[in-house]
Amino acid sequence: MSEHKDPKPSPPNSGDGWRVLSYLIGGVLLYGGIGFGLDRLFGTQFLVLVGIVLGAGLTILLLNYRYGSRS
Repeated sequence: MSEHKDPKPSPPNSGDGWRVLSYLIGGVLLYGGIGFGLDRLFGTQFLVLVGIVLGAGLTILLLNYRYGSRS
């Protein structure tokens, strides 16, 4: 049997957009969830917002470190 090769292979960085989007959503959900849990634990109402903002900020820093210094 012969191997069938794809006539138009995808570029090596073709999934980077989806990866960036998943990091952003994951960071906001993770830190927002931690903030929500801390809100429930301490009886406050602002830590979920702090968690969402912190998650977005840390994710942007991570993405800048990972993808920002390409030559």
